[in-house]
Amino acid sequence: MVYSYWDEMKLKHIICVLFIGICSYPLLSLAQDTKLDPSRVNWTSLSYKTRVLFFGMNIDVQMNQISLAKSKAALLTPKYGEGTIPQTDPTYRIDLGTKILGRKSFISLWFDPDGTAFQRKQTDTGKKHRVKTYRILKNGFYSVQAKPKEDEEELPPNRWTDIGEGNNKFNKLPPTGTIISEPTALYYLVSASPLNKPGDKFEQYIFTKHGIYKLDLNALDYQNIKVKFESNQSGKNNTVYNKNFRTLHIRMKGVAIDPATQDDFDLLGLKGDIDLYLDPETRVLVQISGAIDIVGYTNIKLKAVTF
Repeated sequence: MVYSYWDEMKLKHIICVLFIGICSYPLLSLAQDTKLDPSRVNWTSLSYKTRVLFFGMNIDVQMNQISLAKSKAALLTPKYGEGTIPQTDPTYRIDLGTKILGRKSFISLWFDPDGTAFQRKQTDTGKKHRVKTYRILKNGFYSVQAKPKEDEEELPPNRWTDIGEGNNKFNKLPPTGTIISEPTALYYLVSASPLNKPGDKFEQYIFTKHGIYKLDLNALDYQNIKVKFESNQSGKNNTVYNKNFRTLHIRMKGVAIDPATQDDFDLLGLKGDIDLYLDPETRVLVQISGAIDIVGYTNIKLKAVTF
């Protein structure tokens, strides 16, 4: 068979198209959505428990949908800098309560479904009395702290009159347009993340008072984790599970983007690499594990979940 010049050109074109397609196929198959999907978060409350030396620590997490108007009304107006503003209606507020050694801490975090954090308010009672609010700015934070004077310790926090203000501008920021969240939102972030199977990766920038950290979350493998917890669903009888769960094992590492930052990333007292164990079916963290200074390696286990 005799090929004309145009036949050769057509054949070369077809080969080039096939070559490009074959080379591109692995890239397409490995592409991963890096956005959060709020529809994956079906739980409304979580409870965890662990032991630190001879003492128990309880952690309670509550997810709330907040209208855009109410969310904006709850935010402090910073005296310095420009605060991040909610964009979605509804937005979210996550409440985190912890109890250990007579100290109680209650944190509320306002954030958008994409993870963007706006404000963190922490109330400490028991052995320590303080209310501190961080209004997250585009380049740092503005804070207001209230403490009781000597004759005010028995009064509710909204009547404490020892008031102080603070402001901090971070030296190094992530690229413009980067979504910055906050550690309190971790339960939501992992549930809503695109981490589905071993090999999946996800990154998230996090605000702390020390600066911005980059969290790298890598799904390593599946591991069986023994957990006993109570599952509550509206309109159904409560179910107690006491068995091994096949979980997605996720390794999380936090690194400050500013090399001058000396403080390690800290989550519930856990430092260094932190292991997260996610139930792929319910998208609930059933265990959080890591090292606490002096204490050593600690497992924080799920005790109850409400859907």
